Formats: sequence, C-alpha cells, structure tokens
Amino acid sequence: MTDTQYFLQTIQSLLNAPKQGEHDPYRPVWHFAPRVGLLNDPNGLSFFNGEYHLFYQWNPLKCEHGAKAWGLATSPDLIHWQHKPLALAPTEDYETSGCYSGSAIEVDGKLELFYTGNVKYPQGGRTAYQCRAQLDEQGMVTKLGPVLSLPEGYSGHVRDPKVWKRGKHYYMVLGAEDLQQRGVVILYRSTDLHQWEKCGDIYGTDINGKQDANFMLECPDLFALDGRDVMITCPKTWIDSEGKATETFDVEVTLGELDYHQAIYNATGSRLMDHGFDFYAPQTFEDNKGRRILFGWMGKPDEFEPYQPTIEYGWIHQMTCPRRLTILNGELLQQPVEELATLRRNPLSGTCLSTSLVGLSAELLLQDIDGATIAIELSDDLSLLVTPSNITTRRKNLKTGLWEDKAWQGKVSSLQLMRDHSCVEVFINDGKAVMTSRFFGQANSSELQCGFRFESDKAVNYQHWTLEI
Repeated sequence: MTDTQYFLQTIQSLLNAPKQGEHDPYRPVWHFAPRVGLLNDPNGLSFFNGEYHLFYQWNPLKCEHGAKAWGLATSPDLIHWQHKPLALAPTEDYETSGCYSGSAIEVDGKLELFYTGNVKYPQGGRTAYQCRAQLDEQGMVTKLGPVLSLPEGYSGHVRDPKVWKRGKHYYMVLGAEDLQQRGVVILYRSTDLHQWEKCGDIYGTDINGKQDANFMLECPDLFALDGRDVMITCPKTWIDSEGKATETFDVEVTLGELDYHQAIYNATGSRLMDHGFDFYAPQTFEDNKGRRILFGWMGKPDEFEPYQPTIEYGWIHQMTCPRRLTILNGELLQQPVEELATLRRNPLSGTCLSTSLVGLSAELLLQDIDGATIAIELSDDLSLLVTPSNITTRRKNLKTGLWEDKAWQGKVSSLQLMRDHSCVEVFINDGKAVMTSRFFGQANSSELQCGFRFESDKAVNYQHWTLEI
C-alpha cells in the first residue's frame, strides 16, 4: 500500500465516523483523544517551531490494534489541540506491520523522528528496524529509512527508541528481549544520528545485580532531572510457575545514574509509576520552559478493550493529562501542569462530612485528611475508598461485571482528583503517587450530572471547580 492509498483510507474513515460531540457521554473535554480509531502510546513528544507536538500511535481505520501509524496534534498551551495530517503510515517494506513507538529531537531546524519499523513474517516470527524521519518547519515528514536492523543476540522484540543528546554525542535506548527471554534496555551512541554504535545492555534482568522475571522492557525513557537520572520502563513479567509468559502492563520508575563510560545504569529498587487501572507507555520531554513533562496512554492492551463502549462512537482510548515531573527529597513527583488551572470555573469550597458536587469535567481537592476514612463515588462503576493506611480504586470489570481493586499503601494527607467525563487521575500527597482509571457508568448518571460524591467519618476541607475550555 502506498502513502496515498493509506491517507485516502484514513480520510474515508474520518468522513464515515459516527456522529460525536454532545451525544457522546464518554468523550473528554480537555484530555487528548482521537477523532476515530484506536489511540495508544504517546510518541515524539517535543516543543518545536513554537508549538507542543504530540505524536501518537494510531489506527485510524479500526478500533483495534494492527499496523499502527503515527498521528500528530499540536498545541500552543498543552490544552487546545489541533489535529494535523497523518505523520507516518506503515507503507514501506521495513514497517509493514506498523510504525511502532519512538521519540523526537530537534536538530538544525528540523524535528528528527525515530521509531520502530515492525515486520511480522507470514510463517511466524518477526523482526524490527529502528527508523529515522524528519519533520520540517512546514509540517512535512520525510522518511529516511532504517538506521539500525535487528542486533544479534535478541529476539524480534527490540523497539521504542528514545533519543537525546549529551555533549557531542546522541544517545538512544531501546527496549528489548534477549534470546534467553530476559528483558533489557540497550544503549547506542552516534555522532550523526545515522551511524549508531552499540554501547551495551545497561539495565534489566541479570544486569548490575538486578534480579527479576521480566521477559521484555517496553517503552524505555531515560533522562536527567534535578541532578539525578531517571529510568522509566514498561516490564512484562513471568507469572506462571511453568514458565508461561503473562503480561502485566505495569510501568516502573527508578532513580539512579547512567555511567556513560561503562555503559551501565546504576540504580537501587524501583516502584510503580501509577496505581490505577489505565496507565501505560508514558513518555517525557523537556519543554521550552525547562520543565520535564509526561504524557501516558490512558489504557492498556488487554482483553477488556473490545468491551469499551466508546467503540460505538468510533474511537477508543485517550491520553493522560500532561504531568510535570520533579524530584523532592529523593522521590519522583507527578503533578498536573500549571496550565490546567486556567480551566477552573465555578469555585466552591467548604468543610463537611459529605456532599455531592456537580460536573463531569471537574477538579476536587481534599486537604488535611490524615486519619480519615472517606468514600468517594464517581459513577456507577468506579469509586475510591480512603482509609488511614491506604487508598483503593474499585471498578467494575467491563467483561465479567465483577468488581476489582487497585490500591496504594500509605498515609493519605491530600488528594487532587482530576475528572474528565470517563476518566479520573488521582494525585496523592502532592503527586507522590498517582492512580489513573477509565470508567463508563456515567452514562447512567442522574440529570444533575454529579461528578463527585463523598462521605467521611470526620469533617474534611474541600475545594471544587468545574473544568471548561
């Protein structure tokens, strides 16, 4: 298929999409979501040519996984997004099974794009090429082809290049699986972005004393922040005692130091980056203000996807809100970017034991809640329970109809809940932990469109705003 044929099919899909807007009870107001089709990983995050650029994995033809393209949207402020023409389509021999995830870096007035060309063989098996493309100031993308083929000693699962510059060299990390089915992160180095030299495996199973059971590390991100190096990975973990691989779709983060000379990432321990139901494949970038900003895919590639009701409206999945990352007292904090405060309308505040607050796109702050037990209801299928020792998200499974729990263990002092129709992001203790989840029971909500209801065993201070563009 040529680029032109793929673009024409995309246009046809857009023209024949179901009607949306006010009749869609799930579409977010201020989170980014696709007009049609399936969205997943954020890619190529950058500030370029005076605008924020959000590339993303996209199947514009179906609400299913398949041969992914790269979509693109731009924004002046991280809030108002404009959809742009398709950036990359899987039309070349080296990407027939999809233009998989990657990153971007500005060099000499062009935005250099790096992504994985995925090829699955009809007889079974697969390979991967790390590819390069360029976006110019006029918004035109030119593919430059593969710069790396599959390295020896690894399965066909080598992907998701994250590229940055340090000194005179460019560096790239790749997520990979070696031939012993161990998850590793590979480091490469280049002086010209075209010829790449392998430095070595810097992180993963059996490296530098690390012991785990991960058989793949997807979507690695490695960056310097507040005097530390930070590594984000998406591990896939062995669970079955008989050796069967089971995918958990978690996201882990660790603070450490990359030794560029020895090609090793020194770190101790790791922790989950999100404790909710829907967070995967995050990527970060540094913007023109020097901030480290993260977007994540608010979803997971699991068996429950086909049951999401947004499919009836022609789309599935969305991004998280943009989050600013900082380090305080050795802990990584995630907080909504400051720009989101400009959406606040209709302020309410008080101190009470219980209340109901109107607004399906809204923000709720609960402060000084140490030791309280608080039940928070957002819809018929999702609620939160705060106790003196933890917070739990409880959600009804779309496939089975059974209730499931996700918990964060620790004392909760404050909560910031950011709701946008069919999603909630819960920032615990000023961003020391986060819980991100989608839910769909709001279609059965009352005419008053109550966004939050809470009851507490002691009076708590709250602030509430509706969030409007």
